Amino acid sequence: MAKEKNPNRLAAFKIYKEHHGKITIKQIANILNEKPRNITYWKKIDQWNVKYNPKGGAPLGNQNALGNLGGAPIRNQNARTDGWYSKYYPTKTKSIVQELEDANADPIEIIWAQIITLWAAIIRSQKVMFVNDKDDMTKELKKTTCSDKMNSKEYEIQFAWDKQANFLNAQSRAMTTLSGMIKKYDDMLHANWEMTTEEQRLRVDKLRVQITNPELQHRKEVSKQKLRMEQEVLDLRKN
Repeated sequence: MAKEKNPNRLAAFKIYKEHHGKITIKQIANILNEKPRNITYWKKIDQWNVKYNPKGGAPLGNQNALGNLGGAPIRNQNARTDGWYSKYYPTKTKSIVQELEDANADPIEIIWAQIITLWAAIIRSQKVMFVNDKDDMTKELKKTTCSDKMNSKEYEIQFAWDKQANFLNAQSRAMTTLSGMIKKYDDMLHANWEMTTEEQRLRVDKLRVQITNPELQHRKEVSKQKLRMEQEVLDLRKN
């Protein structure tokens, strides 16, 4: 069953519009008897600044600027709002950065986005780097050499134990990085506890449950033991 939306969420935005955006978070909170951190969260998530953006301009019929084409001289950057990078960043990158600045993202939300992105990459790697069995071998063309006398090809071969070892090492580094990011998120939560939302506090606990899932850990351990045994059998056959 979906959680019922707090009626103050819509009321807060209505008050914000009625005051033409010229009202503080604390004032809205006092009117609604609501926690200021909730108002802050709603304003950011619901994008009040985007939904309510009153347009300025001269009164209808005003001709003070008649004949004026408007705008600053060519190359004038007095009104530039996107910082020094507007000169050096590619257009697409600059557009993304500008959107991030306009969103006025909470540092806690930025860290959380990084955590989720890394966790998704770790989960995806389970499929990308999956090793079927001890005979799972990858052969890729590395280099081709052509001459008058002969042509040669150099291949890079990865055996099952090589691929599994590389995967485990990469995953270990990624999990270490993820743990550090979660700790940083926790530290930021407790440093700004009164300004954080219940959702921000609970979601990291949910992620910890996923990461420490006993079934997932068991499958990893079984996979490691199976590969180790297969390698030992292969070594015995060679001897």
